[in-house]
Amino acid sequence: MRQLADALNVSFEYLTDTEILPIYQELSDDNNQQTINYAEDKLKSQKEQENIIHFRNSLIPYKQATEQALSAGLGEGYTDNIETCTVYWDKQVNYDIGIPIKGDSMEPEFHYGQTALIKYQSSPDYDGQVCAVDNVSMGNDFIKCVTVEEDGLLLQSLNIEEDQNGERKFPDIKLYWDDNPRIIGKVVAAFTPIEIDFLFKNLEL
Repeated sequence: MRQLADALNVSFEYLTDTEILPIYQELSDDNNQQTINYAEDKLKSQKEQENIIHFRNSLIPYKQATEQALSAGLGEGYTDNIETCTVYWDKQVNYDIGIPIKGDSMEPEFHYGQTALIKYQSSPDYDGQVCAVDNVSMGNDFIKCVTVEEDGLLLQSLNIEEDQNGERKFPDIKLYWDDNPRIIGKVVAAFTPIEIDFLFKNLEL
């Protein structure tokens, strides 16, 4: 009985006051051991589910601009009425909007599939700060190291890889003021979203 009490994570005294005791006492030694093994498995599964629930409840939701919002260029309305989806992380960061990172031009610091958290501001705090930029005239967006120059914005990548000809795979980009580029804001954090559906699936198991 003490083995069963240990398996169920309850006191021996508690177990002797339950309806389990007379049933357990009538079982053969072999079935007693099977009962203990089953109880241990169920307790392990219960603790795993409790851990999943606790972890899931601790996740922070973040709003991320959808593919449709980004393909529209964000433009004049990037501070409101943006179509968003919700992604989750386990850290709290002060931000305004999340933007999905595409490509590997900002590796090794930022990776494809991550969410970049943006704090709105119209200019970088210093030359080369990592910011999100909206190229309004072309309807596309960038996350790059940004320097404000007299004739426009200089966008530079962190990835300095070269191709087989010795040329940089991700050369500098210049957006001229005539093209009406806009700095959406600075990148304050980046993370790989936690798949909450995966947690639900494990919980059901």
